[in-house]
Amino acid sequence: MITDVCVFALGGCGGNFGDEFAQRNFYSVAVNFSQSDLNSLHHVHDKLKLIGSEGLGHQRSEALELVSNHVEVLTSFIHKHCEHASVVIVPFSTGGGSGSGLSPLTLNLLSNMYPDKAIIAMPIIPHNEESTTALMNNQQVFEELSNIEGICIAPVDNQKAKSRDFAIGKAKIYNVTNKSIVDHFHALYSYTNESSKSGSFDKKDFINLFKQEGYCSIAEVIDVSYWLEKEKLILNPSNTKKLLRSVLNASMFAPIEYDSIGKAAIIIDTEDEDVVDNIDNSIFDDFANRPIDVFEGIYNNEQSNFLMVVLTGLSMCQTRLSEIDEVLEKRQQELENLPRTNTAFKSKFSSLSLPSNKPAQKKEKLSTQDILNMYKKR
Repeated sequence: MITDVCVFALGGCGGNFGDEFAQRNFYSVAVNFSQSDLNSLHHVHDKLKLIGSEGLGHQRSEALELVSNHVEVLTSFIHKHCEHASVVIVPFSTGGGSGSGLSPLTLNLLSNMYPDKAIIAMPIIPHNEESTTALMNNQQVFEELSNIEGICIAPVDNQKAKSRDFAIGKAKIYNVTNKSIVDHFHALYSYTNESSKSGSFDKKDFINLFKQEGYCSIAEVIDVSYWLEKEKLILNPSNTKKLLRSVLNASMFAPIEYDSIGKAAIIIDTEDEDVVDNIDNSIFDDFANRPIDVFEGIYNNEQSNFLMVVLTGLSMCQTRLSEIDEVLEKRQQELENLPRTNTAFKSKFSSLSLPSNKPAQKKEKLSTQDILNMYKKR
């Protein structure tokens, strides 16, 4: 089990990420108000059921109100499970109630309790077709995250999966996104156990990479040569940079901004020396500055020309958040243009006296002889 990394999952969506991480052998725990959500997790190593409500129905303010009465329960759970770790990953949905409500408090507690650890916030951004409440919650969460110092933020964007296939359902979006993101972190961490004569990416590099404050994104190319050939590009540093930018744009992370960068990691795994020779620091030319530090790992285990680039210390994902603002503005205009809702109803026939409602006239009872006489007269 990977115990120097703790995945501290919040809410239903975060818990699903925690379960994926646990399946990759990362030590993972989950916190939620909903017992049914916790019961659905089969791989996390421990669970905390917060008292006060069985789910919050997207009311994120209620999460903070409820947990404030029992904050020592949360801090105790943090201490129990995060004390041993050098890196703490906190996945949570920004659109729901439990995860989005608990996340700023939890991240502030972690940052305050463990200033020497790498704290990675992993907010999962809803896609544009989700409810207005979910999108508004997202904007509130990012406002609050911007006020927390000392954390790395890796924003996962469900819109990326939705954009690939507009017919894709929620379950498929979550499945594709969860597996893709967890696979990135698992692949990166796995190289800390590999050795190389050309330069290794070790566990200290992994920690220092994510101790950089700011936003984070990851680009992964399984076969550089294949993709260059597919795009009809020759192998050179300029085209490798173009490929990486394309992969970053298509990744499951929110679109990145290029006005600043803190640190970076480059992992190259190939037996093709030409690939190694054509990947250099020119891949950072699009940024306003060069990275403060670049951690490199160069291996020759793969025949498929594997390349991964991790960027930290990026600016806030303003483009994506502005897009959500535009969606909310459009919905606000739609609501303002709706005719006033009329809930009153008055029937024209509510006082109608139906025949069945009139009292029946009393019928005179005939004797048997009277009835017999009716027929004798004929």
